[in-house]
Amino acid sequence: MRNREFVSLWFVGGALNTVRWLETLGVGVVVFEITASPFAVALMVILRFLPLALLGALTGALAERINRRLVLLVSMLVMGVASLWFGVMALTGHVTLWLLSASALLNGLLWAFDNPVRRTLFADVVTPAQLGSAMTLDSVTSNSTRFVGPVLGGLFLEYAGIHGVFFLGSLLYAVATLIMLFGTRVAGSQRLGGGSSVFSALLNGFRLLRKERTLQGVMAVTLVFNVWGFPFMSMIPVIGKEVLGLTPLPLGVLMSAEGVGALLGALLILAFAELRHYRYLYTYGTFLCLVMAFAFSQVESFLSAAGFLFLVGIGAGCFGAMQGVLVMLCTPVEARGRMMGVLSVCIGLCTVGFLHIGLLGNWLGAELAIVICTVEGLLVLLLVCRLWPEVLAFQTLPDR
Repeated sequence: MRNREFVSLWFVGGALNTVRWLETLGVGVVVFEITASPFAVALMVILRFLPLALLGALTGALAERINRRLVLLVSMLVMGVASLWFGVMALTGHVTLWLLSASALLNGLLWAFDNPVRRTLFADVVTPAQLGSAMTLDSVTSNSTRFVGPVLGGLFLEYAGIHGVFFLGSLLYAVATLIMLFGTRVAGSQRLGGGSSVFSALLNGFRLLRKERTLQGVMAVTLVFNVWGFPFMSMIPVIGKEVLGLTPLPLGVLMSAEGVGALLGALLILAFAELRHYRYLYTYGTFLCLVMAFAFSQVESFLSAAGFLFLVGIGAGCFGAMQGVLVMLCTPVEARGRMMGVLSVCIGLCTVGFLHIGLLGNWLGAELAIVICTVEGLLVLLLVCRLWPEVLAFQTLPDR
């Protein structure tokens, strides 16, 4: 915490993730009010993740050859201006499905740079022994925003409208840009890649993945979480409004229960977890998330729904805190950018999961859609543990 550059990067991550979650709730609620379609709500999240699936590997390879600090600064400046414009359009009564879709897609473009650009900057400013704690602290912040973001989104949506959500996002982008500009100097100056082309770097990254079984297992668990676990979040506004009859503010509080659990899970890891337990926490956190999401689909009251979402959050917090750390620890320094890009692709494939649960939600209803997706996820997770037992082995510090 005495490291000024780390603190600056840490705060920037908190601001960006707050915008992400407050817009996810605000856009989801307004889209459901406009269309009354669970699939349309899921589509907004698909657009938010689509750039990760399509561009994640490319941004990872590029991140090894560019000034990552400058890229992040420019990206945040562009997003701040875009959010301000969306807010003005909404304030003047131009709230359309196309406007909301554009906001989700642009937010996703910035997210595509998060793993290979922002999170790899931590390796520039901390020692290898501190990297696990640094990235876990970043995960703590990210999980905190999963609590703060939906509450702010529900509050602004209830009393200011969707334009208030966009204006708040623009303000947060501006603050994060200023902190990044004046709080960092060393971060991003290190070139990770060699002299090969971007295309060669991409191929080398996938070759490394093919040779490293532990990395394969980590990516496989990431796919399980993002294709079958995380997408159920898009159904929370649907169940909140249709089953529980909630208005935006209580709905934001309900969604924040998952964020509180995720924050607690990450804090417990930061305080008590040892390096050797990282893979256990990662895999069993995914298992807990799937089981509690299944239980959430059967709720009939606000309190039981909040309780199950809290437990979902604990599992998601364990998963999220370990995800980037395991990839960084299992990858040579010179290949971290491209491998974090591959991780972004795996995260971005949640678009398949959101499409899956959105179509099921339209066809069978939100509750049954969650049941089907979580059962499928549990079966695939068991298969992953069988094929890659390394995901349940002890983790050690790299010797490179």
